[in-house]
Parts: sequence; C-alpha cells; structure tokens
Amino acid sequence: MRTLMPGRSRLAVAAALLAVTVLGLGTAPATAASTGRDDVPRHYLALGDSLAAGYQSTPDGGHVVGRGYAQDIARTLADRAAARGRAFDFTDLGCPGETTGTMAGGGCPYPHPYADSQLAAAVRFLREHRDERVLVTLDIGANDVNRCAAGGSIDVPCTLAGIATAGRGLSGILDRLREAAGPRTRIIGMNLYDPFLAAWPTGEQGRATALASVPLSNALNAVIALADAAHGVPTADVARAFGTNTFLPMVPLGDTKVPANVARILQWTAMARGDIHANDTGYQVIADTFLALI
Repeated sequence: MRTLMPGRSRLAVAAALLAVTVLGLGTAPATAASTGRDDVPRHYLALGDSLAAGYQSTPDGGHVVGRGYAQDIARTLADRAAARGRAFDFTDLGCPGETTGTMAGGGCPYPHPYADSQLAAAVRFLREHRDERVLVTLDIGANDVNRCAAGGSIDVPCTLAGIATAGRGLSGILDRLREAAGPRTRIIGMNLYDPFLAAWPTGEQGRATALASVPLSNALNAVIALADAAHGVPTADVARAFGTNTFLPMVPLGDTKVPANVARILQWTAMARGDIHANDTGYQVIADTFLALI
C-alpha cells in the first residue's frame, strides 16, 4: 500500500494538469442555473450510459433496464412535487454502452429512442423546455476506460489515454448542454466508483489489480470534477459514497476479511458475477448522493 501512494498522487496531479492544459478548462461560467435552490423541478432529464439507464444484470444471465439511480431520484422528486401540488415529469435518455464519443456523435450500441445522438436529443429537450425549471443529471466516461481492464489486469497506457478522451469528451458535452440550457436549468454531474476493486479476493494478482485501479479511478474522477467545475456543474461524489479510497478497516465478507472499499463494491454492485453495474442498494446510494445536491 505505502509504495503505491506516490504513484497515486502523481496520477491524480497528472490528470489535473492534463485537464487544465490540454482540455482548456477555465473559469466556470456565471449562469442562473447555479443560483437559487428548489428541490422540485418541473422536468427531470437523465443523461449518460448504462448507469443512467438503470441497467442491471440478473442472476439468471439476463438483464433489466430502468431500475437505477435515475428512477430512484425521479420517485423522490415526484413525491415532493405531489406534496406541493406541482406537475413533474421524468425523461431518461441514458444508453448502455455509451461513451463520450457516441453520446456526442451517435452510435450507442444499445437500442435507444433517438435517431441521431443522445446529446442531440438532450439539446432538443432543453431548448423545448428552456423557460421551465429543469434538472439534468449526467454520468459519462466509464466506457472510455473500461475496455482497458481485461484478463484480470489493467492496461495503464490505455487507461490514461481513455481518461484524456473522457475529459475532452465531457467538456464538449457540457459546452453544448450549457448552450442549450435555459436560466432555470440545473445540471449535476457525477464521478464514478471503482468496480475493479472486486479483484481483491481472487489472489495476489487480484490484489495488485485492485490496488492499481484506485489511483487510475482517482485520476478519471479528477478530470470529471475539473470539467464539471469549469462549466459551473456540481459533481455528485459517488466515489466517496462508495469509499473508493478506504482500504481500512478490514471488514468481514463471507468467511474472510477484505478492505472496506472492496466489501462495498461486492455488496453494492454485481461484480461478484463479473458485472460492473450497481445493484438496487448501490443505485440508491448513487441517488442519495445526487439528492444531497438537489
């Protein structure tokens, strides 16, 4: 653990410098979307990848869509709206498999309701509701780097390149969302938990993979946070909620003990069967992290 800490710090600093110098991030724009707080928007628009779509695998090898954090948030907001006698509607454009590139340019591999790109559909929605109170949540970037972990190991150069791609792509997406958003639109982003911590119980190589994954996860989350901040967008700190950096204490899991962050990943996602997606518990944690900012 101690020998990895300098590397972790260097990766996080490198990611921050990359975001500032390569992505051209500057001062957050002053927008009405970041002023005033109201926990009952008229419209809720969920954007992103499979997490936004509410994708979950099932133990029988199947899957469901529409059972994730966005649905949890929508239920809470609908209840709040009903209690105040207000109208509320929910639109989920999230597409499983989406990268920052496909979100902007089209080509999401999962069936979706728009003919062009998710971003184009989101821009149309925001323009149509420009004068209304709109909440937008966004998660994107995981699929830019997930391909770099295969066979129980992490390809570091591939991951760093993916982080740079995710940062540039997210910045471009937020540019277009901000341009389309009205004065009463509020956008909230999120960072990501680290599913590869789940490799820890598989042996020495698994522990090495889990340890190596954390500084890379931190680097990706640093780039996400910087892109969000440059666009006046708060970031729901999902990584902190999942305790990504919390290796201690060791806690019971089955008939053994594992680091606290490993236990959470195995309990709050389907990584025990090799699926990176959150389960009902994990999605509720993500929803609560967003709701704390709404």
